[in-house]
Amino acid sequence: MRILLVFIVILNLLYAGWQYLSPVGVGGVILPMAEGLKVLELLDEGDVDEVKSIEESLQSVKDEKTDITADLQLDENIEQIKSEQVSCFTLGPFKDKSIMQQLRESIAEYVTDVSVRKRQESEKHRYWVYVPAMPDRKQAKLMAKKLRQKKINDFYIVLSGEAKNSISLGHFREPKHANRRMKKVADLGFKAEINVIYREYDIYWLDYQVKGKEEGGEFSVDEYISDGVSQLMRECDS
Repeated sequence: MRILLVFIVILNLLYAGWQYLSPVGVGGVILPMAEGLKVLELLDEGDVDEVKSIEESLQSVKDEKTDITADLQLDENIEQIKSEQVSCFTLGPFKDKSIMQQLRESIAEYVTDVSVRKRQESEKHRYWVYVPAMPDRKQAKLMAKKLRQKKINDFYIVLSGEAKNSISLGHFREPKHANRRMKKVADLGFKAEINVIYREYDIYWLDYQVKGKEEGGEFSVDEYISDGVSQLMRECDS
């Protein structure tokens, strides 16, 4: 009997120990909420539309920012292209070589390349009034005598060249003066003619290149442009 009692006591102690050491189930326990938490409220249809509108506005701002960034990049690319672009010009014509050389030295530091182009031109220089050449010197002297008899004394006999034995009645800058002289001699019964004398001369052009935009105030061709001198665009040499 005493042994049975001891066995029951030991059994109770083992059961109590098992209950103490075994984990407590929490599946059915509702934990209390912390104080101060905001209550979650469901949005109605109007609130949902407002949220969508805000999202669309944010997306529009984002797209606009992207467009602005793209435009800025495009502007930078355009400026880069302009800075590398080469424009070619011609300045002239110059009849005075010394003035052209001085100008070439003046613009050399502002342009990437400058060269001189020369071309020969001809212009009307004088109007020569004359009596056509006689067959020989004797006939020329006889014609000179007849002219003096008509009170025409300002002439001379050409002694050499293609116009040998002709009688020169004068050189004139203006055609109206030459025509007046020819008419006066012709009215006295002499055959007179006018020959235009041309003069050859050189003209000069400055061909130059400018890289990028001309910086304001640093280089301008306006001060070099005068009567008869102009600036023209030209194709750049490849």
